[in-house]
Amino acid sequence: MKKDISSKILNGIVLVGIVLTLLLLAIIPLGLTATFKSGFGVVGSDMPMIISIGIYICAVPYVYALVQLKKLCALVATKEPFSRNIPVYLKRISICAFSEILIFNTIVFISCYYFDMYMYALTVMSVVIISFVSLAIGFLSMVLGKLFDMAIEIKEENDKTI
Repeated sequence: MKKDISSKILNGIVLVGIVLTLLLLAIIPLGLTATFKSGFGVVGSDMPMIISIGIYICAVPYVYALVQLKKLCALVATKEPFSRNIPVYLKRISICAFSEILIFNTIVFISCYYFDMYMYALTVMSVVIISFVSLAIGFLSMVLGKLFDMAIEIKEENDKTI
């Protein structure tokens, strides 16, 4: 019973994360435009639109990884810990994490060049933090995918011998 509740809670947390992400992505253009106009006095510039497009491009692998995590949680909830899909989902999550490093850094550097901005500490810190977190998630999910692959092979071999 405790396992059922924890897997339902995990599934619910991932679902809430997906919904909140999609909700925030829907609000971003309005919020950026209002912030740039009221806070920074940027009127008549295409900066909010370009930054919104950059955020949407960065959000694609993130949302895809969340959907893969939701599928992974569904397998855990249905008590299929040795499914052949688990390593596939983990490999996809690692690819998304590694691609996020490239996409985010490219967009930050292009936007700094396009808007003729200097590399301030906030920009450099965000690049470093996002890169390290994405790298850690990518390696973790890749290693877990390999581990699950080996565990599934061992289980299948044991099932054949018994």
